[in-house]
Amino acid sequence: MTAKQKANQARFKKVVAEAKKLRKKNPKLTQAQAVKQAWAMTYSKKKVAGYAKAGKVGAVKKKAAPKKKASNKSSSYHKDTKSHNVNIRVMSGVGSNMYKIRDQYENEIKFYLQAIDRIKKDTVHMSSMEKLRAMSVIKNYKKTIIKLKKQLRDQNKLISNLLK
Repeated sequence: MTAKQKANQARFKKVVAEAKKLRKKNPKLTQAQAVKQAWAMTYSKKKVAGYAKAGKVGAVKKKAAPKKKASNKSSSYHKDTKSHNVNIRVMSGVGSNMYKIRDQYENEIKFYLQAIDRIKKDTVHMSSMEKLRAMSVIKNYKKTIIKLKKQLRDQNKLISNLLK
C-alpha cells in the first residue's frame, strides 16, 4: 500500500471508532447518520480546534434569494385579447384513419360471420354437449356482431359528418 492509502485507511478506522462513540451517546442515531457526523467532525478538526465546535452534517444555511423590486407600471397598459390562449392543431391523416377503423369493423364482422358458418357446418358431427357449447359460442359471436355493427354505424356517421 502507498502512504496515502495507509493514511486513508487509518482515517477511516478513526471515523468508524468515532461513529461508535456517537451511537453510544445517542442510540437514536442510525449508523449512516453517525458516520456522517464522524466524518464532519474529523474534517472540521483540521479547520477548527476542538470537538465542541464541530457542526452537524447538512446544517449549512442557504441564503435567501434576493427579492425582485416591483417594476413601475406605465399608465398605458396594453392587453392583447386576440392572440393569447390560441391553440391551433393540424390533424393530418384523420380521414384515412377513420376509413381504416371502418374497414377493421367490417373485417371483424366478416370474420365472425365466417366463424358462425364454420361452427354450424361442424355441428352435424358433434355430440349433444358439443352442440350446446357451439350454440353458446354462436350466441356470443352474434352479440359481438351486433356491437360491431353499431360501432360501424357510428363510424359511418362520423365520416359523413366530417365530409359535409
